[in-house]
Amino acid sequence: MKITDIRIDGFGVWNDLRLERLSPNLTAFYGANEAGKTTLMQFSRAVLYGMSAERRSRYLPPVNGGKPGGTLSILSDGDQLHVSRIADRGPDDVGLVSIRTKDGPATGDRMLREALSEIDESTFNNIFAIGLSEIQQLGTLSDTKAANWLYRLTSGLDRVSLYDVIQGIRQTRSDLLSAPNPENSQQESRILQLMNRREVLRGEIKQLVQRNRQWSQLEIRIQELDEQVALQEERVRECEQQSRVLECAVGLKPNWRKRAKISTQLQQYDGNIQLPEDAIARLDELQRKVEQHQRDADVLSGQRQQLKEESQRLGINERLMKNCCRIDALGEQRDWLQSLDRQIEDLEAEAGQFEQMLESEQERLGHALGLADSEHLQVISKADLEGLQPQIKDLRAAQKQVEQAQVAFDAQIEYERSIKVKIETSVVGGEHHGLPMDVRETSDLVARLRSRLKVEKRLEQTQSHELELEQQSHELLDEQIMPLATFNWTLAAVVVGALLVGVWLWWPGAPLGSAGPLIALGGLATGIFCFLFKAFIENSAADKLDACQHQMDVVARQIKEAESEKEKLDVELPMTDGSVHIRLQAAERHLAELENMLPVEAERKQASHETMSAESNLKQAQAAYGKGLARWRTKLVGLGFSEKLDPERLLSVTERYGALGDLENRAKLRREDAVARQREHATITRRIEDLAGEVGCLLESEETEIGEDGEEYEVEVSAFEQLEHLLSERRRQMDDVERRDGLFERAKEMKVEEGKHRRAIVGIRRRCDALFQAANCDDEAAYRRLAEEQHKQQQLREQRKSITREIAAAIGQRAPEETFAGLLSPENIGGLEERWETLSTEMESERGELTSLAGERGALRQEQKSLAQNRLLAERQLDLSITEQQLVDARKAWREHATVNRVLERIRSEYEAHRQPETLAEASRTMSRLTGGEYQRVWTPLANDILLVENSAGESLLVEHLSRGTREQLFLSVRLAIVTTFAKRGIKLPLVLDDVLVNFDAIRAKRAAEALGDFAAGGHQVLLFTCHEHMWQMFQELDVDCRRLPSRAGAALPESKVVQKPVVQEPVEVEVEPVEVAEESVVEVAEPAPEPQPTKISKPKKKRAKAKPPQPEAEPLPPAPVEFYDYPFVEKIEQEVVAEAVTEMVYHWEKEDLQAGPETGAFGKSYRDHLEPKRA
Repeated sequence: MKITDIRIDGFGVWNDLRLERLSPNLTAFYGANEAGKTTLMQFSRAVLYGMSAERRSRYLPPVNGGKPGGTLSILSDGDQLHVSRIADRGPDDVGLVSIRTKDGPATGDRMLREALSEIDESTFNNIFAIGLSEIQQLGTLSDTKAANWLYRLTSGLDRVSLYDVIQGIRQTRSDLLSAPNPENSQQESRILQLMNRREVLRGEIKQLVQRNRQWSQLEIRIQELDEQVALQEERVRECEQQSRVLECAVGLKPNWRKRAKISTQLQQYDGNIQLPEDAIARLDELQRKVEQHQRDADVLSGQRQQLKEESQRLGINERLMKNCCRIDALGEQRDWLQSLDRQIEDLEAEAGQFEQMLESEQERLGHALGLADSEHLQVISKADLEGLQPQIKDLRAAQKQVEQAQVAFDAQIEYERSIKVKIETSVVGGEHHGLPMDVRETSDLVARLRSRLKVEKRLEQTQSHELELEQQSHELLDEQIMPLATFNWTLAAVVVGALLVGVWLWWPGAPLGSAGPLIALGGLATGIFCFLFKAFIENSAADKLDACQHQMDVVARQIKEAESEKEKLDVELPMTDGSVHIRLQAAERHLAELENMLPVEAERKQASHETMSAESNLKQAQAAYGKGLARWRTKLVGLGFSEKLDPERLLSVTERYGALGDLENRAKLRREDAVARQREHATITRRIEDLAGEVGCLLESEETEIGEDGEEYEVEVSAFEQLEHLLSERRRQMDDVERRDGLFERAKEMKVEEGKHRRAIVGIRRRCDALFQAANCDDEAAYRRLAEEQHKQQQLREQRKSITREIAAAIGQRAPEETFAGLLSPENIGGLEERWETLSTEMESERGELTSLAGERGALRQEQKSLAQNRLLAERQLDLSITEQQLVDARKAWREHATVNRVLERIRSEYEAHRQPETLAEASRTMSRLTGGEYQRVWTPLANDILLVENSAGESLLVEHLSRGTREQLFLSVRLAIVTTFAKRGIKLPLVLDDVLVNFDAIRAKRAAEALGDFAAGGHQVLLFTCHEHMWQMFQELDVDCRRLPSRAGAALPESKVVQKPVVQEPVEVEVEPVEVAEESVVEVAEPAPEPQPTKISKPKKKRAKAKPPQPEAEPLPPAPVEFYDYPFVEKIEQEVVAEAVTEMVYHWEKEDLQAGPETGAFGKSYRDHLEPKRA
């Protein structure tokens, strides 16, 4: 399956986005941070797998509007499918899929699932999506965890890693059954713990069986004590009953006497009339109602009086109300009256304007014709003006000839001046550069400058060769001493040989046996060979050093010869500022200009002759024009005009002469119309004033003005203002009449309400009199006294009831009240205390005996109960059965996990034997391509769960020993190999990469880009997203499909430009910023290419000082300098390059071990926008 087109209707920040004709191989998308790259990736997954809840919460509804969803055009098995998904049916809608093919729309999502090869979203994210978060997670892991993670990738990965499943099953089996640990018993396996617990429970059950034989003996003794206790309890109950009755009687004495006193008082109120309980409350309520009705009636009466006074203050104009119809009729003509005012003003203004225009036009014409008196225009006719037109035409023709002659003369002068400027420019340019003006001298100067430039180039080449020889001499000088590693091996061989010879000489027969002489001879030969080998290396290095020094002497002589020749040429050449190359270019240009100026002099002479001819023609035309102008002025004076009158002005005056009569007629018509409108306006004004006088509403003006005689006069009121006053008075009177009618209606309603209140007062007072008669009272005071006496009687009854309740509560169920009445009779009430004390003493003795019997019985029952309630035996038996069942289940679970583990191990062995070698072989090819052949093979031993990488030297290194950048290259190689494996199984889906090359240096990134291009050319579609412009430009150089995402507003971002740093011509020293090399501090830099061996750290070589200033060690530059990208998360290193030489710097690398946090799912992630780290 391959994506060909993307159309987003509305998703996140995108709206109506079109990405068409995507490449079937590799497409690189570039956009700055927050440009919408993650939104575009999530949209593709949303169309393929639906709108999940997380996507809906983050990207829907669209920020800029539009339908929530869009369309992907995909190519699957040669068929073009257009897959659309719109999620607008609710908050839980995953989006309805619609598929359109060349044959028409298709129902369901079967074709989409077939195009995806039934791959679900989690598998797609784990296999076909590689993001920066995984690269960053790999960088945060420790060495061991990173190695395990990379190995799990090679052991198979779909929704979950097979390696993790096998490790989980092994751990579960170890938890179920493992060897005992004598040091820590708490870490024993589950089965061993259950077996130990079973043995403990069996021992406890045997001890509990012996404790169940004493229960029957205790039961017999308890029955005897029960009979004795029952008899004693009966005697105690009788004593307690009598004692409680006497005690209660003693306590009832005060209440008994108080109740008798209250009964005597109640007998005094017998015969009074009984009033209802709420009699006083009802009386107070009736009095309150009377007061309320009285207040309401008084308020209504006062309001009616206020309404009457208000209606009298309105002041209604009855004459005005009778003439309302006439006022309304005049009001209808208000608009016409205003229209007449405007028409009169407009007509008078237009008439004045026309008269003013007529006067001003006469003045302008007189001034234009040069007349002192404008009335002279009436003497001149239009025919006189038309007779001047032939002379005007002749004068125009003469003037045109003068202008043409002047233009020709000016053009010829300009041409002659341009030729002179060209000649002067050539001469001035040579003088500015100090060059001779003669062509022959300039040619000799150019030849000498060319010789000087050749000598300078030869001198630079010789000096460059001298630098290379000096660098080579430094290296040969270091080689005079044998390297430490070679010396160590040689010394070891000599020592071993000496030991073998010594052992053979000291013990000839043992321990080497019969082979001793041969071994000793071999050791002696090894030592001799090592000495010879050392001498050979040192002599060879000395010969090379001598040859190099000889070449340096030859080169030095050549440099001296070139410098002497250069000095000789410098003496011959004139000394000026600037380089020889610039002076040579100036001399060559000056020579060419001098050669080109030879034919220009002839052109200048021809141009001078033509200029003189043009000047003669100009003078002839000017003379003819002077004669025509004299005849014209003579004619003007004859007509009375000024002789300075211009012909063009006279023509314009003639055209405007006929418009004076038209202006005069139009001003007269406007005056007549204005008079007619004034007569009609006066008629309406008279009718308004007559009506205002009849109704008494004449409007008097409050404004005054000063007349011509100096006295003040009132300003006359206009008819429109008088009409407005009548209309406003009419509306006000109508409002007052309506208000008066409303006041009359309100007064009637208030009078009715007042009558209701008065009648209610009379009825309430009648009800009060009825209450007094029913109680046989003369007035309210007697009624209240009777109610107070009844209240006191009720209180005494309540007190007697309360005391009776207290007596009944105190008696309770002890005895009937008649028994207490006999005890509390006047003759017995005095001896109650003495009888109660005697009975209490007897009861205490009976209770003591009962307590002793009950205590003995209780102790025996407690002992019996403890024996009966002891269920420890049953609990232990139940625990034993549960433990045995758990043991059976644990053994069964161990066998199940062992079976599953065996099956998974076989599957893993099958994968490692058949599939993993194929994956590792593909990963090895990609790894070799990414590292430039530095690491050529990725493999794993059959018996170990580790991953090894073999370098170009044949060494197999663990993943822990690789640098961070190499691990990322290995991770990318393994992921691409897994995608290739899926493709061979027929599952080909687009590979999505999100800034996976951001941590690579320029060389590694270039190799990775080329590898991705070859990978895509193999039939895989790759969609790469990046926010780094140099990455995007690198893919542009590889001629792949590169797309720049538009801005959110729809406009494309401006194209960036790559500015390469120019090569410096003078040798300079290398500077490292911001940390100096002399300080022993760690500097984090981007990994250089080729990458150094991870297990070896080279030390900087010592340089020997010489008499002349030290030069940096150099080696030839590559054909084209590699662009160095300034990564924001490393220290910046700026290096200035020497022409045709580069200084080699050796850095010490230290890698910080990062503490990895808790591991999460290796590939369960969602893409997010990559935010570039800020610069330090």
